[in-house]
Amino acid sequence: MNRKPFAKHRLSGQIGLVVLSAVLAAPVLADSSFGIDANIELDTDAVKTSSSSTQYNQGGRVEVNVHGEHRMGDHFVKAKGTGLLKKGGDTGTDDMWIMFGSNAWDLQAGRFEALNLFPLGKDTLIAHAGGGQASVYEANLVRGRVSDGGQFAFHLNASDNLSFELASAYGQGDKTRAFSGIRPSVTFRADAFSLSAGYEHQRFDESGGATVDKDGVGVTAGFNAGDAVINLSVSHLRDSSASDEVKVNSYGANVTYGPFGAGLIHSKTSLSGASDPDVTTAYAAYTVPLFDIDRASVTFAGSTSRASNVATDKTVNALRMRFNYAF
Repeated sequence: MNRKPFAKHRLSGQIGLVVLSAVLAAPVLADSSFGIDANIELDTDAVKTSSSSTQYNQGGRVEVNVHGEHRMGDHFVKAKGTGLLKKGGDTGTDDMWIMFGSNAWDLQAGRFEALNLFPLGKDTLIAHAGGGQASVYEANLVRGRVSDGGQFAFHLNASDNLSFELASAYGQGDKTRAFSGIRPSVTFRADAFSLSAGYEHQRFDESGGATVDKDGVGVTAGFNAGDAVINLSVSHLRDSSASDEVKVNSYGANVTYGPFGAGLIHSKTSLSGASDPDVTTAYAAYTVPLFDIDRASVTFAGSTSRASNVATDKTVNALRMRFNYAF
């Protein structure tokens, strides 16, 4: 029996399958990416306030990220989902968004964080005194990751140095208002300097009948001084939700130098017909590797805070040890 025609046909079929597989795989390899990663943070805390004895606690979470992107020419679609497995037994969602557009513009929707107008630097632990009576406004009313409603954001890259963002909150409160918050911002970047400024307005009716009506502005500047990164921020909030208007002015300064970081926050709340509470908080953190193992570390952090014209927690001192490992 002559086997040569059969062998030749089988060889041709194999070559055809290889060529077809290469053709199908080429766009995926060139234009698409997909990844899964995870990490764990475990915090052990000790907190002492002027109103209570020292409290000891341990918390943390495992974070699982799924992300993918597909590009075709100048356009792209990408998405990310972040699930949280919390130490207390609960689960949650951090990020869950889709983004599409081009290198010049894009639209993002879902659950995410918009531009940071009050960066805190190495904020492993920040515990404010005042029991919430002395507020700190971080220009984040409409920044995002809202648990009530959703978000949209439009980004425009005017040049390599100038970019714009229009973030918004959607369907909060009693769901009778489509866009419950809006937050335009602009950023200028140079080699070792960046400057961002933004305004936000939040207004919606809550299910119980109350109205949320707030306006705020934030400005932040970042500097690179050798290996150190310095952030300076200022923000102002006007809360007109109640009959007595409340105003908050907050200031922040921090530096990160390698594994070390430190910061200072001062904030004053202006009340109608009452003494104005204020709070000052200092914090620091230092990270060291665990046995020089890649992606494993322990961070030691501390925070001290003092408030005036408040009824409780006039001082708060806290310590934290955080273990982190990226799988």
